[in-house]
Amino acid sequence: MIPELLLIFGFYVAAAVWAHWAYRKSAGASRRHYVLVAGNHQTQIEGYVRGLQRYSRRTGTEIGITVVLEDSSDETGAIMEKFARGNAGIGIVRREDELEKARIHHWERSREAEQFEPEQVIWVELECVEHISKLPYRRL
Repeated sequence: MIPELLLIFGFYVAAAVWAHWAYRKSAGASRRHYVLVAGNHQTQIEGYVRGLQRYSRRTGTEIGITVVLEDSSDETGAIMEKFARGNAGIGIVRREDELEKARIHHWERSREAEQFEPEQVIWVELECVEHISKLPYRRL
């Protein structure tokens, strides 16, 4: 009796694991790249980036993050440099004139690796409340 129950339980666990795998694989088709335009956001930037990473892990959506620093006089740049060193999917752009190079680089990288399509780039200016509502984890 116990071996039969263990067998049934094993099949149930295998089915659950397969269902999670299939869901993540189908959700992986939706890939996004978030460009966060930040100024003096040292108190919030880590929360935004960690929230996006948590959203990615929870939903199985592959994301990339680029932070564009505009006239930052606080520790926002240092915080993002630490994130960029530890994570391959996070980039940082410091000057406005490098912004176009960053867009071209991410577009070319997406074409080569087939990760991010140009229309899936989501531009979020952290100064605007309307733009912050574009962050997906705010809706969870």
